[in-house]
Amino acid sequence: MRRQFRVSTKAALYDTSRLRVLVIHMDQNNDWGLPGGHVEEDETPDEAMIRELYEECGVSSPDLQHADFFMHSEGKLILSYVGTTMDEVLKSPQNNLEGIPKWLTKDGFLKINIEPAYRELVLKNWMSS
Repeated sequence: MRRQFRVSTKAALYDTSRLRVLVIHMDQNNDWGLPGGHVEEDETPDEAMIRELYEECGVSSPDLQHADFFMHSEGKLILSYVGTTMDEVLKSPQNNLEGIPKWLTKDGFLKINIEPAYRELVLKNWMSS
């Protein structure tokens, strides 16, 4: 088993028009999050972010940039990324093990309950069209 560290990656990933943002919906507890996850042993944060986007959403060619870092309310250090993807169809190779990937418009995003730091990351980087 690989060791996990208390460092995670998360992405505010938008479609290329920047009209929608990618989120993860955990049905069982109606919880919302951003794609990403723990950095594993012998893995860089960039590698972890790319791996998690593919595992959770089927996104294979994101255009990402480092954004910021912040503390999650549960005490994890979050390394955040911002970017876009042309992958419009979302399909988790893990069969939605960690939640269902969904595109949300800004109006839809504003209606969900999500970690405050995630909300700030998404809204701060959402360019209006």
